[in-house]
Amino acid sequence: MEKYRALLTVDAEKFSAHRDADLPHLHMEIRRALAAACTACGLAEAWESARFKESTGDGILVVLPAETIPALVEPFPTRLQEALAEAAPGLRARGLRLRLRAALHVGLVDDEREEAPGISAAAVTVCRLGDSEPLRDALAGSDPDVTFVAFLLSDEVFRHYVAAGRTALHESQFTRVRAVVKQFSESAYLRVPVPSAVAVPLPEADLPVRGGEISISGVTINGRGSRNAFGNTVNGDFRMG
Repeated sequence: MEKYRALLTVDAEKFSAHRDADLPHLHMEIRRALAAACTACGLAEAWESARFKESTGDGILVVLPAETIPALVEPFPTRLQEALAEAAPGLRARGLRLRLRAALHVGLVDDEREEAPGISAAAVTVCRLGDSEPLRDALAGSDPDVTFVAFLLSDEVFRHYVAAGRTALHESQFTRVRAVVKQFSESAYLRVPVPSAVAVPLPEADLPVRGGEISISGVTINGRGSRNAFGNTVNGDFRMG
């Protein structure tokens, strides 16, 4: 029988970039991180008793009771970030990395049906959200040693739980995006619990000059004593930058 359920999907960034022999271990790390995050926010029983908890290849799709949604909105993403950050040093020592894209939706689903349990339009929606470009970009554009989770809420979850005041978060803590995957196109709401940015090297012209040198519009003036530069005239030793 179909019931109103929470649907959570997580996918590992660059999962297939790892060696084939490492993939089972990495998959179990995903499950351990999810279990730890659920336990830390009071959802241990819901996680353990979930009837539908299936591998998606590079991640997991799980169906949980609807009453878990407020905790899944927060603090679950923060606890998941912490669990992954804690596991990161050990994984790096083995040449592995684990960062997760997560999406949360709510809808009708039958997770008890003997044939094809968990198959529904709601399951398709959450998988599309998890595969959307804004969610991928949020993780890809962050520091891999700082940010371990990017989280996307469906429009339904955002409206009925965040905007309606049923969670501890404010609407301003999310960024509205458009999730477009194949024929799917819907509004969604992005949040990164611990945001960061990939360091961009400074252009050569912006690099600091060495001691005793002055750089003016690409001309570096060096040498001892007083050196003057006015217009096109430079007094003293100089070199072009």
